[in-house]
Amino acid sequence: MIAEVEVDRIRPGEFCLWDLDEGVVEDLAKSIEEAGLLQPVVVRPLGDSYELVFGLHRLEACRRLGWKTIPTLVWQVSDEEDFLLKCVENLQRNVHINPIAEARGYKRLIERGWTMVRIAEKIGKSCSYVSDRLRVLHPRVRERLSFPRGKTSALTISHAEHLSLIDEPKLELWLAKLIEEKGCRCIGWSAW
Repeated sequence: MIAEVEVDRIRPGEFCLWDLDEGVVEDLAKSIEEAGLLQPVVVRPLGDSYELVFGLHRLEACRRLGWKTIPTLVWQVSDEEDFLLKCVENLQRNVHINPIAEARGYKRLIERGWTMVRIAEKIGKSCSYVSDRLRVLHPRVRERLSFPRGKTSALTISHAEHLSLIDEPKLELWLAKLIEEKGCRCIGWSAW
């Protein structure tokens, strides 16, 4: 059932898998102003307020439009379910999510007793997908994937996953720099 919830009673969730994109918020605000909000946000109760599960850009757009309340679905979900639902929603929508935040979430689930098999089943991916994502938590790899907002690199998540398999730090760094400098997207990994 959809309820009207005060915008000021909704706070961002603990797991944030993407950055707020100002361009998306601006475009969405224009669209909502013209056509209305077509899809409610999803929250979970948290004491006397709510924590956002889905709809960060919708919530921010409505907030900027001066809305006092927003159409909302209220779901009772655990911390683990909250994170997994965010992963599934964004993976199904093919939205870019921060691979480091995603990996940290998987690591946290594993620390709470989840297996890679169970995580993979919940998000509709393979165990190797989860395992590959966890590899980006390697400090040298994580450093190469952490760019200031607006900057890009030729180094992709796939490159980072493969680079994490190299035990020699100097070779890993040299190859990462080569990819970044030359924009290499088709280096044969098996040739290493």
